[in-house]
Amino acid sequence: MRKLSSPIHLLSLIFLLSFLNIDAQERSENLNNPESTSSNFYTSRYKIQNTFDGLGYYKLNNQTFNYETDKLLITLSAGILEQNTIFNNKAPGFHGSFSANFEYKFNQRFSFYLFGRYLTPSLNNEERISTPHMDLLYPQTEVGAGLRGNFNNVNIDVGASTIFGNQPDINTLLRTKVSVGF
Repeated sequence: MRKLSSPIHLLSLIFLLSFLNIDAQERSENLNNPESTSSNFYTSRYKIQNTFDGLGYYKLNNQTFNYETDKLLITLSAGILEQNTIFNNKAPGFHGSFSANFEYKFNQRFSFYLFGRYLTPSLNNEERISTPHMDLLYPQTEVGAGLRGNFNNVNIDVGASTIFGNQPDINTLLRTKVSVGF
């Protein structure tokens, strides 16, 4: 493992590690008095991990600060991303991850959302190998917006996002997701 390149990287790593949770379950913790549940502020921790057979893996540990009302949800997150691909024969890369999400519910069926994520340069100086195909699988620095709808157990999510990867071109993707509940 290489040395961290500057004291600011070390301080960032220590700050982000303080937010990590060892288990992979999402947990919410209210910031207010336990007897009073009227506060709209709460924190949560979660871990997302994904393995792509023959390609690599990533693990994202996040600490979130949330504000939620009947119509509005704002989430600010910070964490550590561990990522490795078959194109990297060295140690996995560790990156700081900062994200923000904003969702406004028009009614019970429709909501509008905005999101953004920033990944720092590698905290351990490992190169981040990025190709247009890998950008679709692994977390990236990106911004996006979309609409969500729910119609009798049918969920629809239509949106666009722009990925700011290592490629010279900026990739803008249109995304559509339909899921049916039984």
